[in-house]
Amino acid sequence: MPRFYELSDSFTKLGVFTASFFNFSLIYLTLFHIKQIGGTYKYMVMVLALTGVAFSSWELIARPFTHNYNHAFILFSLNTWMENSEWFLQFSVAIYAGFYLFILAFFAEQFIFRYLSLVDPIKTKLFGGVGGAIGWIGYPLVCGGIYSVLLMWSGDPDEYADEYLREPFAEVYAMDISHTPRFIFTPYAADDSFRWRNLSFMMGGGFLLTGQYFIIMLCGVRMHSAMRKELGNFSVPNRRLQKQFFRALIVQTLVPTCLFVVPALPILLGPLFNFEVNIQTGGIMALLSMYPPIDTFVFVMIVSEYRKTI
Repeated sequence: MPRFYELSDSFTKLGVFTASFFNFSLIYLTLFHIKQIGGTYKYMVMVLALTGVAFSSWELIARPFTHNYNHAFILFSLNTWMENSEWFLQFSVAIYAGFYLFILAFFAEQFIFRYLSLVDPIKTKLFGGVGGAIGWIGYPLVCGGIYSVLLMWSGDPDEYADEYLREPFAEVYAMDISHTPRFIFTPYAADDSFRWRNLSFMMGGGFLLTGQYFIIMLCGVRMHSAMRKELGNFSVPNRRLQKQFFRALIVQTLVPTCLFVVPALPILLGPLFNFEVNIQTGGIMALLSMYPPIDTFVFVMIVSEYRKTI
């Protein structure tokens, strides 16, 4: 079987380099050259850029990879330079997973902020100041934290899960599963009964993801409707900027959805259907490592003031 996982390190390093270059460039431009973006939204742009760098850099530590085998799914670490720190690497993988929920929840907040800036600008003051910053940073932190804790609790391996995957895991990766930082999901026991702790991650994680997309869709639809009614009250440059922010948010939400959520569905839900498979599915991590630079590139290309500055 081809060792696709050996290529993941190259994608990870490329992701860190490109994310650092693009995102720090975005922060520099936002701080010193961009005049039309100010206030809370300016800080949101910079926090998201820093999150992208942290996300890519953390992947170097966590080195996450996935594998699907029949009715089991394993998320584990390929890190070899910290192999004596099994618990820390397991924790690192959980934090890495929580980063995605943080980013998605952050986008949901931005949709709320942009919607309020159109229909009731006074309410955007709720996002300002120290208290407001604690709120709009705290919400995605809580969402990401819940997702990470849920992963650690529900995916904590037991003897049944380890034995089910031991042979195919050793055959593909030449690693002892008992000494690998890992989370394993096997929704069915040997007697075909449900393993509810494993299933709780699929249900709880699905609820968290769906909640963010519900906010995004609701605010997106209302923003589209409000833009037709309210933009006439704005100056021409501000009107153009509001439209660009809206398009940027839509595309920035679609990018991680296409790179991660859609490809992840068969990986996460496949074990429920007990297909006979033995596949290295960690290629999705390689795709996700390229998300931060793509996200920044999209934002810069859509918001015209950045294009003009460059």
